[in-house]
Amino acid sequence: MYDFSRISVYFDSNGKLIGVPFGKDPKIENGVIQLNTFFVLESGYTDDELEAFISKVFDACYSEIGTHDGPTAIQLYTKAKSYVSAVKGYQLVSVKWLKDKGYTVCPWQVDKKHKGAFMEIKGISIGIKLYSKHRPIEKGAVALAFKTAMEIVKQSDV
Repeated sequence: MYDFSRISVYFDSNGKLIGVPFGKDPKIENGVIQLNTFFVLESGYTDDELEAFISKVFDACYSEIGTHDGPTAIQLYTKAKSYVSAVKGYQLVSVKWLKDKGYTVCPWQVDKKHKGAFMEIKGISIGIKLYSKHRPIEKGAVALAFKTAMEIVKQSDV
C-alpha cells in the first residue's frame, strides 16, 4: 500500500465522469504520472455510486508503471489525436489521498493562456480528514466534497 495516491476526474457539462488513476513515473524518482487506464461513471449517479467510483479509480493507482509514450487516458477515451482535443468540453477535479490524513479534493480550471491546459484553483482545496488514523471517513463526505469541487470549477469557468 502506498502512502500517497492521486486521481484525476474529468467531467463534462452533463456530469459524466472519466476517472484516471496515477502510478509510478519511470522517469522521475518518487514521481507520479497519469496511467493509461480510465473508468467512466455516467451522469445520474447517487452519492454511494460516486464514492464507489472514486474508490475504484483509487484502487487502480500504481497498478502499472506509467509511460510518457502514446496517448493519454483521456485521449484513449475520447479517441482524440491530441490532449488539447481530448479535453475540449471537459473540466477537472483532482483527488489526493495521504495515508493517516485522508483526502484532499482540488478543483482545477481551464488555463485560458495555455490551450488545453488546466491549473489548480489557487487557495481552494477541500480536505476530508480521518477521524483518527484508524477510523474511516464519514459516509458521504467524499461525495459532498467532490460535488462541491465540481460546482467551484463550473463557477470559475463563467
